[in-house]
Amino acid sequence: MKPLMILILATLVLCAACQREEKQIVLDKSVRLLVKLNGKYGYCDPGGITIIPPQFGSASIFSEGLAPVHVNGKDGFIDTTGSMVIPPGFDTASIFLNGRAAVRKGDKWGFINQAGKQVTGFDYLSAFAFTEGLAAVVVAEGKSAKAGYIDDKGSYVIKPRFDDASQFSEGLAAVKIGSKRGYIDKTGKLVIPEQFYEAAMFRDGLAMVKINGKFGLVGFIDHTGTMVIPAQYSEGTNFNDGVAAVKKKDIWQLIDRTGKPIIDQDFTSPTIFTEGLAPMMVKGKVGYMDKQGKMVIKPQFDSGSIFVNGLAPVRVGEKCGYIDKTGKMVIEARFDWDQRAIDQYTHYYTHFTPASAQKVK
Repeated sequence: MKPLMILILATLVLCAACQREEKQIVLDKSVRLLVKLNGKYGYCDPGGITIIPPQFGSASIFSEGLAPVHVNGKDGFIDTTGSMVIPPGFDTASIFLNGRAAVRKGDKWGFINQAGKQVTGFDYLSAFAFTEGLAAVVVAEGKSAKAGYIDDKGSYVIKPRFDDASQFSEGLAAVKIGSKRGYIDKTGKLVIPEQFYEAAMFRDGLAMVKINGKFGLVGFIDHTGTMVIPAQYSEGTNFNDGVAAVKKKDIWQLIDRTGKPIIDQDFTSPTIFTEGLAPMMVKGKVGYMDKQGKMVIKPQFDSGSIFVNGLAPVRVGEKCGYIDKTGKMVIEARFDWDQRAIDQYTHYYTHFTPASAQKVK
Protein backbone atom coordinates (compact mmCIF):
# COMPACT_ATOMS: atom_id res chain seq x y z
CA MET A 1 0.00 0.00 0.00
CA LYS A 2 1.32 3.41 -0.91
CA PRO A 3 2.54 5.63 2.00
CA LEU A 4 0.06 8.38 1.05
CA MET A 5 -2.90 5.97 1.25
CA ILE A 6 -1.68 4.72 4.66
CA LEU A 7 -1.50 8.31 5.88
CA ILE A 8 -5.04 9.05 4.62
CA LEU A 9 -6.45 5.93 6.28
CA ALA A 10 -4.69 6.75 9.54
CA THR A 11 -6.09 10.28 9.43
CA LEU A 12 -9.62 8.96 8.81
CA VAL A 13 -9.31 6.56 11.75
CA LEU A 14 -8.09 9.41 13.96
CA CYS A 15 -10.96 11.67 12.87
CA ALA A 16 -13.48 8.90 13.54
CA ALA A 17 -12.05 8.49 17.03
CA CYS A 18 -12.29 12.26 17.57
CA GLN A 19 -15.95 12.20 16.58
CA ARG A 20 -16.58 9.54 19.20
CA GLU A 21 -15.05 11.73 21.89
CA GLU A 22 -17.66 12.78 24.41
CA LYS A 23 -18.62 16.40 24.09
CA GLN A 24 -17.85 18.25 27.28
CA ILE A 25 -20.90 19.90 28.80
CA VAL A 26 -20.30 23.22 30.53
CA LEU A 27 -22.86 23.76 33.27
CA ASP A 28 -23.48 26.55 35.74
CA LYS A 29 -22.64 25.10 39.16
CA SER A 30 -24.08 27.90 41.27
CA VAL A 31 -25.19 26.73 44.70
CA ARG A 32 -28.86 25.82 44.89
CA LEU A 33 -30.50 24.65 48.12
CA LEU A 34 -33.30 22.09 47.91
CA VAL A 35 -36.36 23.44 49.75
CA LYS A 36 -39.93 22.30 50.29
CA LEU A 37 -43.00 24.51 50.58
CA ASN A 38 -46.62 23.36 50.80
CA GLY A 39 -45.62 19.84 49.83
CA LYS A 40 -43.67 20.82 46.69
CA TYR A 41 -39.91 21.00 46.10
CA GLY A 42 -37.97 23.90 44.62
CA TYR A 43 -34.60 25.60 45.04
CA CYS A 44 -33.25 28.83 46.50
CA ASP A 45 -29.81 30.43 46.42
CA PRO A 46 -27.60 30.89 49.54
CA GLY A 47 -29.24 34.26 50.14
CA GLY A 48 -32.68 32.67 50.41
CA ILE A 49 -33.95 34.01 47.08
CA THR A 50 -36.19 31.49 45.34
CA ILE A 51 -34.61 30.65 41.99
CA ILE A 52 -36.73 27.65 41.03
CA PRO A 53 -40.23 27.88 42.54
CA PRO A 54 -41.53 24.85 44.45
CA GLN A 55 -43.34 22.76 41.82
CA PHE A 56 -41.99 19.21 41.97
CA GLY A 57 -43.59 16.34 43.87
CA SER A 58 -40.13 14.85 44.35
CA ALA A 59 -36.64 16.26 43.79
CA SER A 60 -33.02 15.80 44.83
CA ILE A 61 -30.06 18.04 45.58
CA PHE A 62 -27.93 19.60 42.86
CA SER A 63 -24.67 17.90 41.99
CA GLU A 64 -22.32 18.92 39.17
CA GLY A 65 -24.82 21.50 37.93
CA LEU A 66 -27.84 19.20 37.56
CA ALA A 67 -30.63 17.88 39.81
CA PRO A 68 -33.08 15.02 39.23
CA VAL A 69 -36.76 15.98 39.54
CA HIS A 70 -39.99 14.01 39.21
CA VAL A 71 -42.51 15.20 36.60
CA ASN A 72 -45.64 13.35 35.44
CA GLY A 73 -44.46 10.03 36.82
CA LYS A 74 -40.93 10.15 35.40
CA ASP A 75 -37.53 11.56 36.44
CA GLY A 76 -35.56 14.08 34.42
CA PHE A 77 -32.86 16.66 35.16
CA ILE A 78 -32.96 20.44 35.50
CA ASP A 79 -30.10 22.93 35.45
CA THR A 80 -29.58 25.69 38.02
CA THR A 81 -32.02 28.01 36.19
CA GLY A 82 -34.79 25.40 36.39
CA SER A 83 -34.68 24.51 32.68
CA MET A 84 -35.38 20.83 31.95
CA VAL A 85 -32.19 19.85 30.14
CA ILE A 86 -32.65 16.06 30.26
CA PRO A 87 -36.34 15.25 29.63
CA PRO A 88 -38.23 13.06 32.10
CA GLY A 89 -37.93 9.51 30.85
CA PHE A 90 -36.63 7.45 33.73
CA ASP A 91 -38.39 5.51 36.45
CA THR A 92 -35.65 6.52 38.88
CA ALA A 93 -32.64 8.82 38.54
CA SER A 94 -29.69 9.42 40.85
CA ILE A 95 -27.56 12.53 41.18
CA PHE A 96 -24.56 13.10 38.91
CA LEU A 97 -21.11 12.13 40.14
CA ASN A 98 -17.98 12.12 37.97
CA GLY A 99 -20.14 13.19 34.99
CA ARG A 100 -22.42 10.14 35.17
CA ALA A 101 -25.84 9.43 36.68
CA ALA A 102 -27.38 6.03 37.30
CA VAL A 103 -30.91 5.83 35.89
CA ARG A 104 -33.53 3.07 35.90
CA LYS A 105 -35.97 1.96 33.22
CA GLY A 106 -38.25 -0.84 34.30
CA ASP A 107 -36.24 -3.18 36.51
CA LYS A 108 -32.80 -2.46 35.03
CA TRP A 109 -30.25 0.29 35.55
CA GLY A 110 -27.85 2.06 33.23
CA PHE A 111 -25.83 5.29 33.09
CA ILE A 112 -26.20 8.56 31.20
CA ASN A 113 -23.87 11.52 30.72
CA GLN A 114 -24.65 15.18 31.33
CA ALA A 115 -26.03 15.55 27.81
CA GLY A 116 -28.59 12.87 28.65
CA LYS A 117 -26.93 10.37 26.31
CA GLN A 118 -26.87 6.72 27.29
CA VAL A 119 -23.27 5.59 27.94
CA THR A 120 -24.10 2.02 28.98
CA GLY A 121 -26.90 -0.39 28.30
CA PHE A 122 -29.68 -0.95 30.82
CA ASP A 123 -27.92 -4.11 31.91
CA TYR A 124 -27.66 -3.90 35.68
CA LEU A 125 -29.80 -5.18 38.53
CA SER A 126 -28.46 -2.27 40.56
CA ALA A 127 -25.88 0.45 40.02
CA PHE A 128 -23.93 2.70 42.36
CA ALA A 129 -22.39 6.14 42.02
CA PHE A 130 -19.23 6.77 40.03
CA THR A 131 -16.41 7.65 42.39
CA GLU A 132 -12.75 7.96 41.45
CA GLY A 133 -13.64 6.95 37.88
CA LEU A 134 -15.34 3.63 38.64
CA ALA A 135 -18.86 2.48 39.54
CA ALA A 136 -20.00 -0.72 41.19
CA VAL A 137 -22.72 -2.59 39.29
CA VAL A 138 -24.62 -5.80 40.01
CA VAL A 139 -25.51 -8.26 37.25
CA ALA A 140 -27.26 -11.62 37.12
CA GLU A 141 -24.93 -14.62 37.21
CA GLY A 142 -27.12 -17.68 36.70
CA LYS A 143 -29.48 -17.86 39.66
CA SER A 144 -27.38 -15.47 41.74
CA ALA A 145 -25.99 -11.94 41.34
CA LYS A 146 -22.43 -10.68 41.30
CA ALA A 147 -20.90 -7.21 41.59
CA GLY A 148 -18.07 -5.72 39.57
CA TYR A 149 -16.84 -2.29 38.45
CA ILE A 150 -17.13 -0.42 35.16
CA ASP A 151 -15.40 2.67 33.80
CA ASP A 152 -17.24 5.72 32.50
CA LYS A 153 -17.65 4.12 29.05
CA GLY A 154 -19.36 1.06 30.51
CA SER A 155 -16.42 -1.32 30.08
CA TYR A 156 -15.62 -3.73 32.89
CA VAL A 157 -12.41 -2.83 34.69
CA ILE A 158 -13.07 -5.36 37.44
CA LYS A 159 -15.27 -8.26 36.31
CA PRO A 160 -18.30 -9.21 38.44
CA ARG A 161 -17.15 -11.71 41.04
CA PHE A 162 -18.12 -10.21 44.40
CA ASP A 163 -21.22 -10.86 46.48
CA ASP A 164 -21.52 -7.14 47.19
CA ALA A 165 -19.50 -4.01 46.48
CA SER A 166 -19.37 -0.33 47.44
CA GLN A 167 -17.93 2.87 46.04
CA PHE A 168 -14.23 3.67 45.87
CA SER A 169 -12.82 6.17 48.34
CA GLU A 170 -9.15 7.02 48.83
CA GLY A 171 -8.26 4.38 46.22
CA LEU A 172 -9.97 1.45 47.93
CA ALA A 173 -13.45 -0.12 47.91
CA ALA A 174 -15.08 -2.55 50.31
CA VAL A 175 -16.30 -5.80 48.71
CA LYS A 176 -18.08 -8.84 50.07
CA ILE A 177 -16.75 -12.35 49.48
CA GLY A 178 -19.01 -14.96 50.98
CA SER A 179 -20.02 -13.63 54.39
CA LYS A 180 -16.95 -11.42 54.94
CA ARG A 181 -15.76 -8.07 53.65
CA GLY A 182 -12.35 -6.81 52.61
CA TYR A 183 -10.95 -4.08 50.35
CA ILE A 184 -9.75 -4.03 46.75
CA ASP A 185 -7.70 -1.51 44.80
CA LYS A 186 -8.64 -0.19 41.35
CA THR A 187 -7.09 -3.20 39.60
CA GLY A 188 -9.40 -5.52 41.54
CA LYS A 189 -6.59 -6.85 43.70
CA LEU A 190 -7.67 -7.79 47.21
CA VAL A 191 -5.29 -5.65 49.26
CA ILE A 192 -7.04 -6.09 52.63
CA PRO A 193 -8.32 -9.69 52.93
CA GLU A 194 -11.96 -10.40 53.68
CA GLN A 195 -12.27 -10.60 57.46
CA PHE A 196 -14.87 -8.03 58.51
CA TYR A 197 -18.60 -8.36 59.12
CA GLU A 198 -19.06 -4.74 58.03
CA ALA A 199 -16.66 -2.41 56.22
CA ALA A 200 -17.27 1.28 55.57
CA MET A 201 -15.65 3.69 53.13
CA PHE A 202 -12.31 5.34 53.85
CA ARG A 203 -12.51 8.87 55.14
CA ASP A 204 -9.63 10.95 56.53
CA GLY A 205 -7.35 7.96 55.95
CA LEU A 206 -9.36 5.53 58.10
CA ALA A 207 -12.30 3.16 57.61
CA MET A 208 -14.71 1.87 60.22
CA VAL A 209 -15.02 -1.93 60.36
CA LYS A 210 -16.95 -4.41 62.50
CA ILE A 211 -15.54 -7.76 63.59
CA ASN A 212 -17.09 -10.91 65.10
CA GLY A 213 -20.51 -10.75 63.48
CA LYS A 214 -23.66 -8.72 63.81
CA PHE A 215 -23.21 -8.12 67.51
CA GLY A 216 -19.44 -7.63 67.29
CA LEU A 217 -17.33 -4.57 67.93
CA VAL A 218 -16.33 -1.58 65.80
CA GLY A 219 -12.83 -0.21 65.21
CA PHE A 220 -10.90 1.65 62.51
CA ILE A 221 -8.28 0.44 60.04
CA ASP A 222 -5.76 2.27 57.86
CA HIS A 223 -5.00 1.62 54.18
CA THR A 224 -2.84 -1.39 55.03
CA GLY A 225 -5.64 -3.05 56.99
CA THR A 226 -3.95 -2.41 60.33
CA MET A 227 -6.42 -1.85 63.16
CA VAL A 228 -5.10 1.51 64.34
CA ILE A 229 -8.06 2.20 66.63
CA PRO A 230 -8.91 -1.13 68.33
CA ALA A 231 -12.34 -2.70 67.90
CA GLN A 232 -13.89 -1.80 71.23
CA TYR A 233 -17.05 0.13 70.38
CA SER A 234 -20.63 -1.05 69.88
CA GLU A 235 -21.30 1.62 67.23
CA GLY A 236 -19.49 4.38 65.37
CA THR A 237 -19.53 6.86 62.52
CA ASN A 238 -17.11 7.52 59.69
CA PHE A 239 -14.44 10.13 60.27
CA ASN A 240 -15.26 13.58 58.98
CA ASP A 241 -13.27 16.76 59.56
CA GLY A 242 -10.81 14.61 61.56
CA VAL A 243 -13.41 13.46 64.11
CA ALA A 244 -15.53 10.31 64.54
CA ALA A 245 -18.25 9.50 67.07
CA VAL A 246 -18.05 6.14 68.87
CA LYS A 247 -20.33 4.42 71.36
CA LYS A 248 -19.21 2.44 74.39
CA LYS A 249 -21.50 1.31 77.24
CA ASP A 250 -24.40 3.46 75.97
CA ILE A 251 -22.20 6.59 75.96
CA TRP A 252 -20.96 8.39 72.86
CA GLN A 253 -17.54 10.04 72.64
CA LEU A 254 -15.82 12.09 69.95
CA ILE A 255 -12.36 10.82 69.00
CA ASP A 256 -9.51 11.96 66.76
CA ARG A 257 -7.61 9.80 64.28
CA THR A 258 -5.45 8.33 67.04
CA GLY A 259 -8.51 7.17 68.98
CA LYS A 260 -8.07 9.81 71.67
CA PRO A 261 -11.18 11.74 72.84
CA ILE A 262 -11.01 15.30 71.53
CA ILE A 263 -12.76 16.63 74.63
CA ASP A 264 -13.42 15.25 78.11
CA GLN A 265 -17.17 14.96 77.65
CA ASP A 266 -19.69 12.19 77.00
CA PHE A 267 -22.79 12.48 74.81
CA THR A 268 -26.12 10.73 74.48
CA SER A 269 -26.08 10.70 70.66
CA PRO A 270 -23.53 10.94 67.80
CA THR A 271 -22.81 14.02 65.71
CA ILE A 272 -20.76 15.02 62.66
CA PHE A 273 -18.17 17.78 62.40
CA THR A 274 -17.89 19.89 59.24
CA GLU A 275 -16.11 23.22 58.90
CA GLY A 276 -15.04 22.94 62.54
CA LEU A 277 -18.56 22.77 64.02
CA ALA A 278 -21.04 20.03 64.91
CA PRO A 279 -24.76 20.13 65.81
CA MET A 280 -25.37 19.08 69.42
CA MET A 281 -28.59 18.47 71.34
CA VAL A 282 -28.67 20.05 74.82
CA LYS A 283 -31.82 19.80 76.93
CA GLY A 284 -34.02 19.29 73.90
CA LYS A 285 -32.52 22.06 71.75
CA VAL A 286 -29.77 22.01 69.11
CA GLY A 287 -26.76 24.29 69.14
CA TYR A 288 -23.31 24.03 67.53
CA MET A 289 -20.09 23.01 69.26
CA ASP A 290 -16.46 23.48 68.23
CA LYS A 291 -13.71 20.87 68.66
CA GLN A 292 -12.73 22.29 72.05
CA GLY A 293 -16.22 21.52 73.34
CA LYS A 294 -17.33 25.15 73.39
CA MET A 295 -20.95 25.74 72.38
CA VAL A 296 -20.34 28.61 69.94
CA ILE A 297 -23.98 28.75 68.80
CA LYS A 298 -26.27 28.38 71.79
CA PRO A 299 -28.87 25.58 71.77
CA GLN A 300 -32.09 27.13 70.43
CA PHE A 301 -33.24 25.07 67.45
CA ASP A 302 -35.55 22.07 67.35
CA SER A 303 -33.21 20.24 64.97
CA GLY A 304 -30.18 20.98 62.84
CA SER A 305 -27.73 19.52 60.34
CA ILE A 306 -24.14 20.09 59.23
CA PHE A 307 -22.46 23.23 57.92
CA VAL A 308 -21.67 23.33 54.19
CA ASN A 309 -20.50 26.48 52.42
CA GLY A 310 -20.84 28.32 55.75
CA LEU A 311 -24.56 27.53 56.11
CA ALA A 312 -26.47 24.92 58.12
CA PRO A 313 -30.18 23.98 57.91
CA VAL A 314 -32.05 24.25 61.20
CA ARG A 315 -35.61 23.51 62.27
CA VAL A 316 -37.76 26.04 64.11
CA GLY A 317 -41.06 24.39 64.95
CA GLU A 318 -41.89 22.58 61.71
CA LYS A 319 -40.10 25.08 59.48
CA CYS A 320 -36.62 25.03 57.94
CA GLY A 321 -34.21 27.94 57.70
CA TYR A 322 -30.44 28.35 57.40
CA ILE A 323 -27.96 29.90 59.83
CA ASP A 324 -24.41 31.12 59.32
CA LYS A 325 -21.51 30.21 61.61
CA THR A 326 -22.34 33.03 64.01
CA GLY A 327 -25.81 31.55 64.53
CA LYS A 328 -27.54 34.31 62.55
CA MET A 329 -30.62 33.17 60.62
CA VAL A 330 -29.63 34.20 57.09
CA ILE A 331 -32.50 32.36 55.40
CA GLU A 332 -35.65 32.73 57.47
CA ALA A 333 -37.39 29.57 58.66
CA ARG A 334 -40.22 29.63 56.14
CA PHE A 335 -39.79 26.31 54.31
CA ASP A 336 -41.17 22.93 55.34
CA TRP A 337 -38.73 20.80 57.32
CA ASP A 338 -38.17 17.67 55.22
CA GLN A 339 -36.00 15.04 56.90
CA ARG A 340 -35.47 13.06 53.69
CA ALA A 341 -33.97 16.09 51.96
CA ILE A 342 -31.83 16.91 55.01
CA ASP A 343 -30.54 13.32 55.17
CA GLN A 344 -29.66 13.43 51.47
CA TYR A 345 -27.82 16.73 51.94
CA THR A 346 -25.88 15.34 54.92
CA HIS A 347 -25.01 12.05 53.21
CA TYR A 348 -23.77 13.72 50.03
CA TYR A 349 -21.43 16.12 51.80
CA THR A 350 -20.03 13.50 54.19
CA HIS A 351 -19.58 10.70 51.64
CA PHE A 352 -18.98 12.10 48.18
CA THR A 353 -17.03 15.30 48.73
CA PRO A 354 -13.66 15.61 50.46
CA ALA A 355 -13.57 17.90 53.49
CA SER A 356 -11.35 20.31 51.54
CA ALA A 357 -14.07 20.71 48.91
CA GLN A 358 -17.05 21.13 51.22
CA LYS A 359 -16.72 24.88 51.14
CA VAL A 360 -17.58 25.84 47.56
CA LYS A 361 -16.02 29.07 46.33
